[in-house]
Amino acid sequence: MMVFTVHSLVANEIVLVADEWCPYNCAPEDKNPGFMVEIAKFVFAKEGHSVIYHTAPWARAIHLVREGKHQGIIGTGRTETPDFIFPDIELGRATHTFYTSKGHPWKYNGLDSLKEINLGVIEDYSYGNLDNDYIKPNKGSEKIQVINGENGLMRNIKKLSYGRIDALVDDKTVFQHQLYITNTPNDFSEAGLADFEDVFIAFSPKLKESKSYAKILSRGMKQLRKTGKLEEILDKYGVEDWR
Repeated sequence: MMVFTVHSLVANEIVLVADEWCPYNCAPEDKNPGFMVEIAKFVFAKEGHSVIYHTAPWARAIHLVREGKHQGIIGTGRTETPDFIFPDIELGRATHTFYTSKGHPWKYNGLDSLKEINLGVIEDYSYGNLDNDYIKPNKGSEKIQVINGENGLMRNIKKLSYGRIDALVDDKTVFQHQLYITNTPNDFSEAGLADFEDVFIAFSPKLKESKSYAKILSRGMKQLRKTGKLEEILDKYGVEDWR
């Protein structure tokens, strides 16, 4: 029997949006839609709410949530959407990592080493400290090539394969998952770590329910970790608890 708390006297439909960033959030129709999606659905169901997950290009996803057209966004960092309402506890930890084509000699060795290459990034993605230290100051130059729209990572991987960029930067778990599903695990080399960053499901600054949703998610994450349910969800995606 479902036990409802005072927070679930009014059952709401919570719409979450993001571009595909598997295994954090995968295709909505997939039987394994991503561990962040599963966490949200499990936690909010306990409070009597239902979660609907849609995909959109990342820049548009941010816009939709910022304007209050959807309730929340999956996989954002605090510096990426600083005006959003965040839970106290992160739902993942991104490891921003550089990749090159197999055999390419370049390795990341500090910001000066980035001057040697053309780097592929995705519009409005957060790359931790690399954003302010290098990407934003050099955006618009030939050294930074920006992808926007859908399937940004896959398109950057193709650019890397064709030699149109020298390196790309993305989360290690996401990149390796993409290589696994495309059966190209040996075509690329890890070229160094850019930064670590906590990632969240965050909520619209325009909606009055957002603070309540953030609190529910924080409480829920504590319970998932305490009961072992978080490990059970993460195991389905081959992800270890980052704490």
